[in-house]
Amino acid sequence: MFSLVKNENPILNPTLWIGNFEWREPVTTLTDLLTAFVCLYAFVQYKKYKGNKSTSFINYQYYFLFFSISMASAGCFGHGLQAYVGFDWKKIGWVMSSIGFLSIEFGSIKELEKYLKPNVIKLFKAAFIIQFVILVSLMVYYQNFKIPQLNSTLTFILFVLPIQAYAYYKKKRKEYLIIIGTIFFAVVPALVYNNQLSFGKWFNYHDISHVLMATFMFFMFKGTFKLSTTKR
Repeated sequence: MFSLVKNENPILNPTLWIGNFEWREPVTTLTDLLTAFVCLYAFVQYKKYKGNKSTSFINYQYYFLFFSISMASAGCFGHGLQAYVGFDWKKIGWVMSSIGFLSIEFGSIKELEKYLKPNVIKLFKAAFIIQFVILVSLMVYYQNFKIPQLNSTLTFILFVLPIQAYAYYKKKRKEYLIIIGTIFFAVVPALVYNNQLSFGKWFNYHDISHVLMATFMFFMFKGTFKLSTTKR
């Protein structure tokens, strides 16, 4: 009933056959779903919360919702079910993550509403939207994972990190340091993925980077949730 077939790429998980059902990269699928579960857990905690909320609360909440959808889509359509759906289905995850990035950008800039002029806030928001439109358009027309990687880099290095750092400078709240530290931690899964650092075909660079990304999401949740649910 169960059988394994070697992948053409020796570092990728072997394909698992369950009867006539083909499940590609099973460990990679499960580690993607692990990250999706962490994001879903974060979203549920936001959804259940009934206390004091900042203006950024809803943006941070939906960051985790869209990333949960993105990572579940990546696991199922980008890896596990690729024999049935084709490459273009990977773009669902890419677009969902882009909406998530837009959400955390808007949430971050709201941290500075009392410290920046309204025109500056509007300029940032316009930049976020321009980034979103351009990169999502590129994702739709090109089959290249480097585009969502670029989107992630621009989101966190160009916008979220400096905004959160300036917010810490102005407010001196330790929650900003959690977010800042978590963003620096994101370099680790990126290095693992880009350098294809693997323990073997059953726990390769995809799998390692997904576990590290789940850790990233958990600490991002801890920072953003406390930041947006405690009085200023």
